[in-house]
Amino acid sequence: MGMTMRGLAMAGILALGALAFGGMAVAQTSEMHTQGHQCRNLGKSNKAFDKNYYVYFDTNSSRIDPKYQKEFERIYKFAKGQNAQQICLFGKSSKTGNAAANAELSRKRARNVAREFEALGWPASRIAINSEGEAWGWLEETLTWDAKEDRRVRIRLSR
Repeated sequence: MGMTMRGLAMAGILALGALAFGGMAVAQTSEMHTQGHQCRNLGKSNKAFDKNYYVYFDTNSSRIDPKYQKEFERIYKFAKGQNAQQICLFGKSSKTGNAAANAELSRKRARNVAREFEALGWPASRIAINSEGEAWGWLEETLTWDAKEDRRVRIRLSR
């Protein structure tokens, strides 16, 4: 069995264990921001809106590194130029710490990114936040509990 297959098997075992214990390890939430809007672009919409943008965070932090400011401005201008109707934000956290705290951390991360777009002039009523809580980690040989890729907010535009 290859290394990737072992990693996938381990993830499956952990998922079954979480289900067996009442889902205690799973703390994902969905949030509708301001006006109660859900993200309308959960699948493919068109080439302009199929791109994902990412903001990465330090462990246990919701502070946005100032290096992302130019990226926010670029995404904002692109969204306006393409007549996007929504900016969708998907917050995640690593599995370091407890699941409830990680769900809240993923929500704070997404809210902080939302504030950046609001400061640029994007209406809060057109931002959809989905707080996804803990990520499963990037699987290589074993399950990773604190991968940089897990501590992120994914940004996607929607019509």
